[in-house]
Amino acid sequence: MITNFKKQSRKDDVILLTWVVMIFLIVAWFVTPPGNKFMQICFWGNNTKFFFAKLIGSSKSTEYVFHRNNAVYLARMYPNKHAALKEMDKAIVSLPSYASKQELEALYKDRAEIKLYLGDHKGALSDFMNSGTIGFNDTLKVALLFKQVGNYKQALSYCNSILERESSAYSGFACLADIYQSVGRPDIALNIWNLAIDRNKNNPRPYVDRALVKKSMGDLSGYDADIQIARDFSPSISTEESLIKDTLYPKVLNLSIR
Repeated sequence: MITNFKKQSRKDDVILLTWVVMIFLIVAWFVTPPGNKFMQICFWGNNTKFFFAKLIGSSKSTEYVFHRNNAVYLARMYPNKHAALKEMDKAIVSLPSYASKQELEALYKDRAEIKLYLGDHKGALSDFMNSGTIGFNDTLKVALLFKQVGNYKQALSYCNSILERESSAYSGFACLADIYQSVGRPDIALNIWNLAIDRNKNNPRPYVDRALVKKSMGDLSGYDADIQIARDFSPSISTEESLIKDTLYPKVLNLSIR
């Protein structure tokens, strides 16, 4: 005779209910913010690592790195800039007094990149200027940020410095042309693209950019001609791509975790 049927049934019900609750919690976690669950797990891992570092008394020298990494995770997880920038502020404040000037400047540069990613152009410019020498790869960013705050003289200076380093640099011509377009001088922008093409006739991108300037000036036949030349070089080239837009409104935060 079976004597433990009800007991076994009760146990099975508890197990089933536990699984239902677990599945519900997992689904709820996946559908609630933030959308980037991998970054959220990394964020939890960073905080757990720092918790144990504090337990063994080794957190002081690495506290600024902890806050800096938290800022990167938070910027990638949430569109709200305050949480990430609050962590970057903590990173700068907690930098040990014996740390080098270069380390402090590196934190300012990281904060500049986060501010740029989150759309704070004025704040990004300020931090870039506090980050020491502006590297070649950041010159276009700084030039365009000066343009965004209305300082066209400084913007042009940084644009020109790109071409001084590399006379056929596409980014330098794009920088200059964008500034002159911004101040209502498409005629000068057109001459800039003429020079860019003269220096590198095999790059299809300047033909597209020159075509767009011609279109803005009402020269539709010139637009069609330049687009055709660009497509002769690269049939799949897009008229929607923009180095300027991608620089000012980056879709990816290119900061590694320390």
